[in-house]
Amino acid sequence: MAEQFPEMLVGAGTVLTTEQVDAAVGAGAKFIVSPGFNPEIVDYCLEKDIPVFPGCITPSEVAQAVKRGLKVVKFFPAEPAGGISMIKAMAAPYTGIRFMPTGGINAKNLEEYLSCDKILCCGGSWMVKGDFVKAGEFDKIKELTAEARKLADSIRK
Repeated sequence: MAEQFPEMLVGAGTVLTTEQVDAAVGAGAKFIVSPGFNPEIVDYCLEKDIPVFPGCITPSEVAQAVKRGLKVVKFFPAEPAGGISMIKAMAAPYTGIRFMPTGGINAKNLEEYLSCDKILCCGGSWMVKGDFVKAGEFDKIKELTAEARKLADSIRK
């Protein structure tokens, strides 16, 4: 993707090891996202000047991110972990941090998240369902993605 679409910002998610960091960056990823706060991955990325967004769902994990100078963290799994209420509660003492929630985000709750100034962006897979990919229904994915973009733009005017 990074080769064919150089104007696209490509990152890698669900990165679990430093070897995966290297493979992702080697394939053109410009940033790394991990599901949880793994100090080894975060420190490795920081040493190599690779933007990293670790998953943080507790104040202790956010504190570790802040200690390392991070300004944005992933919040996963968002809905099962308390959703926007939990993010607002954690953001109160950690005023300099913003969140990228994923996990349970969909067209029905996107506005609730994007209306909060502590949310940088949201991740969601409702528009790229596995069944669509398997069936080669890329037009459907494109349509749902365009709808999601339009919805996000209408919320963040």
